[in-house]
Amino acid sequence: MNKLFMIRSLAVGSIVAMVSVFAAMPAFALIEGELSVGQRDGTFKADGASGKSLSGTTVQLAGHLDPIPLVPISFGLRIINETYSPTIAKHGLKDLTSTAFVPEVSAWIPLLGDIKPFARLGYTLVSAYKGRMEASLLGAGDVVYESKGVRLAAGVNYSFMPFVSISAAVEQSSEKLSTSEAKFAGVDLKSQVSDVSFNSTAILVGVKAGL
Repeated sequence: MNKLFMIRSLAVGSIVAMVSVFAAMPAFALIEGELSVGQRDGTFKADGASGKSLSGTTVQLAGHLDPIPLVPISFGLRIINETYSPTIAKHGLKDLTSTAFVPEVSAWIPLLGDIKPFARLGYTLVSAYKGRMEASLLGAGDVVYESKGVRLAAGVNYSFMPFVSISAAVEQSSEKLSTSEAKFAGVDLKSQVSDVSFNSTAILVGVKAGL
């Protein structure tokens, strides 16, 4: 009888211990949405020319799916909208905006309580930079670039309530911009506009919520 009692007590104690461990573990969301804002600074360099600095604001929306329970890896899509204020005198461009769609994978360390360091890797799959460019004889015209490139970010999340967190991150981007359109007074000058490289760093803060 005493042996049976000891076995039952051990079983109950084991269940209580397991429940306590899982209750103490941080909760992870299967689906997560994110809104981030920040500042991007980089070097805008046309082929054969010296690089020039360029700064702008960035707004990013992202959705992620964590398909494997208790494995800290998620897959998602990030939509990035950015606005720059270059000058014709310095860049040959003005009114520059961009939109990018970036598939990405993210991983984090879940063993630091409410603070979780993370890293993510993305690749610009579809994008467009649109601006106004000055031509010496035809005046200002519309220019569109398409870009491809790698984006790498690292940061931390702080969970201040279940499934809701704030984040801070640094994102490095290396893009190649290819001219897809250049029209001045109805004249197609695409072949006359150089391709561009844009290496940049963005500082981001955001909020995340999951289900």
